[in-house]
Amino acid sequence: MSTVALAKCPNYDSPGLDRALELLLEPLCGMGAFVRPGQRVLIKPNMLSGHAPERQVTTHPALVLAVGRLVRQAGGSLVIADSPAIEPFGRVAAKTGLAQTASELGAELRELTEPMPAPAVPGAIFKGLQLARLALEADVIINLPKLKTHGQMLLTMGVKNLFGTVVAQRKSEWHLVAGVDRPAFANLLLDIHQALRPALTILDGVWGMEGQGPSNGRPRHLGLLAASADALALDLSLCRLLGVPLPSYPLYLAARQRGLLNPEVENPRLVGDPAAEFAVADFKLPDLQSVGFLPRPLARLAQRHLVSKPVARPGRCRACGQCQKICPAGCLSLEREGPRFDYQRCIRCYCCQEVCPEDAIAFERGLLLKTLQRLGR
Repeated sequence: MSTVALAKCPNYDSPGLDRALELLLEPLCGMGAFVRPGQRVLIKPNMLSGHAPERQVTTHPALVLAVGRLVRQAGGSLVIADSPAIEPFGRVAAKTGLAQTASELGAELRELTEPMPAPAVPGAIFKGLQLARLALEADVIINLPKLKTHGQMLLTMGVKNLFGTVVAQRKSEWHLVAGVDRPAFANLLLDIHQALRPALTILDGVWGMEGQGPSNGRPRHLGLLAASADALALDLSLCRLLGVPLPSYPLYLAARQRGLLNPEVENPRLVGDPAAEFAVADFKLPDLQSVGFLPRPLARLAQRHLVSKPVARPGRCRACGQCQKICPAGCLSLEREGPRFDYQRCIRCYCCQEVCPEDAIAFERGLLLKTLQRLGR
């Protein structure tokens, strides 16, 4: 039966964090149940972009350090790796504190590069999927996501964190292929998860992010660590704790349609500290909207006119160019007053808002969202 462990952890200070992590993994039989001596272990944190740990955009380095120590104690050979959205890997590693963490652990710190074909997975939607060789060839993957909101997928937790194993600019290519269609993108994430099958997922929810995540939302203290051998079961459990109806969560809908759900995944056994102690009644989610009920040609046309569009916030842009680099549709240019959008080409993937370090891109609510809100939907 799928099991999700929960543990209280009020802050990232040691030794409190180390003790909370040990208590978290105790019902799962400890780190030794996932790592054997001599195995090459890849720790996959969230290294979306170069923000200081207190911004709560990335996995906190203290948690990576604590997990890395347990991997060492279990006899594993350790590498910490990810592929940031757009910034140079070295800069992101330094700003997030993970370069210092790797140094303290004496661990390799590697950018995920060199894409190679992922193994064929029964029932996969996307053929020809390529992921980083380092991830595919690791003996064990320990997945360390940050609990955050996401402008396209509602929440980014265990399953979504594995999108970082898509190498560099290929992320934008996939956004162009699947990002226009939220269910399609959810299926892509499930394909990646099925191909990699991380041995253990440990969620950093000590501090999370609510609002317009994954980089420009508001930090929210939750005091939570969660762990499971099943990242999807963990994600669905956290949805319930955050008061998120499962039918509003794109990954749940895609998994249900594909027959990936069973009672164990939908309602896993919760162990550790009581789940009721982590329930949140007022967690602020981003606004999602969809034209998926229309035929595809009409949906794309309606998307341009009904769905919220990115807009520049005056006076905030510093012309770093990250939004322009990541835009999969090539519909964005930089001018003196800030980014300028070609809305006829914009696919509403919101990658620009996701990577903007200055929170210089907001959304102008579309007619669809305004109508749904008036109807209370």
